[in-house]
Amino acid sequence: MRNSTVTTLAKAMAILEVFGPTATEMTATQISRKLDMSKATAHRLLATLTDGRFLERDTETGKYRIGPEMYVLGSLYLETNDLLSAAGPVVKAVNNLCRETVSLGIYQNGYRVLVLREENLHGFRWQRHVGSSQPAYASAIGLAILSELPDEEIDRVYPDDSLSPLTSMTVRTKTELRQQLSEIRKAGMSTGQGGSEGIEGIGVAIRSRNGEVAAGISIAVPVFRLDDSYRSRLVDLATRAADLISYRLGYVSGNASIRDVEELSEWWTGTLVTASADTTEARES
Repeated sequence: MRNSTVTTLAKAMAILEVFGPTATEMTATQISRKLDMSKATAHRLLATLTDGRFLERDTETGKYRIGPEMYVLGSLYLETNDLLSAAGPVVKAVNNLCRETVSLGIYQNGYRVLVLREENLHGFRWQRHVGSSQPAYASAIGLAILSELPDEEIDRVYPDDSLSPLTSMTVRTKTELRQQLSEIRKAGMSTGQGGSEGIEGIGVAIRSRNGEVAAGISIAVPVFRLDDSYRSRLVDLATRAADLISYRLGYVSGNASIRDVEELSEWWTGTLVTASADTTEARES
């Protein structure tokens, strides 16, 4: 009896795992084919998962999608996850300091998934939300993370040389992607408009206690508000924020000069004073 229960549970979990960024809705027939499962078994398990609100069924199309109970469990995971606890105060602080959109994302099978986001305080908004995903190669966070991964992983998630662009500035081939990742490794951060037209993202990887990449943080700014000086300051801010989150996760680096949010705020205030003095000097000359 116990073995039968375990087998049924494993099949139900397999059904839930079928859904993903590129497969948000599927029919029972599609699910049974993907899992090589009989239609009768698939229908029985789908009915149970739907009753438990782990899935929802569209009565018009007959397609299933992830249900509200999965959102509840996902929210609980985010609330108790070490990464969110370490990054939350830093992401909020960076948003308050620069007033730009600040995001935290993780890597999942070739995609960047947003797990935290603080909207800019200037009133200019564009569509993104926690839980949303897009190809990692079309995201400042995703590119920063990809630059830390081995070539074998790049080949696994992007088997073809051709890549689907999101904007006119998205990398279009794996060959081009490899070159871009090489440049990001040297610079220690990524910049670009590959994910949203007219929005430049600055992304930096975050490391876990053992030094492996755990996530990425980005500051996104409309290009009409950017100049070389402001971009440079935001790159420094994103880099220091990533170092601080990594430190809060237990990763100790000789490059990390800031150890708490207050020190980050003091450093940023100093850059504002310097930027103001430089502007005054330029005007007077």
